[in-house]
Parts: sequence; structure tokens; C-alpha cells
Amino acid sequence: MEFHARERSGLTLAVGGALVFVIGSVRHSRFLQLAGLGAAATGGGLYGRAWLTRRGERIEAAGDHIRSELDELDPVARAQVLADVAKSQI
Repeated sequence: MEFHARERSGLTLAVGGALVFVIGSVRHSRFLQLAGLGAAATGGGLYGRAWLTRRGERIEAAGDHIRSELDELDPVARAQVLADVAKSQI
């Protein structure tokens, strides 16, 4: 699996926070538990945000590609393709 820098940093923070939480649990340190939990939640949020941004970019690129392919067709062929896609989605 390929990770970009923002995804990697969020994932690293989440894993590090989870480890700090485990260490805090073993040492019975409420501070380490809270710090680890906060870091894990923050890292998870950063990872999720980066993942959703990247997903949106892929969707936009696919839409642009499909639109450019449809623009090359004549109106009747374009209507047939769109009707076929609509039928397959139902």
C-alpha cells in the first residue's frame, strides 16, 4: 500500500499515540494514557482527512477523464452510453 506524506504522518502519530497509551496503561499513568489517547485520535483524524482528500482527487480525475471521453462521441452515442451506465447502476 502506498502512503503519501500526510497519510504517513497521521498514521505515525496514531500508532505512536497508541503505544504511549499502552505504556501509560502498564505504568498506571493517567497522564500518559490521556496523552496517548489524544495523540492516537489526532493522528487518526489527520490520516482520515488526508485519505478523504486523496480520494476526492481520484474521483475528480476519473470524472474529468470520463467527461473528455464522452465529449468525443456524437450525441446519439453519448446518450446510449449514459443510458447504459444508468441501467447498470440500478
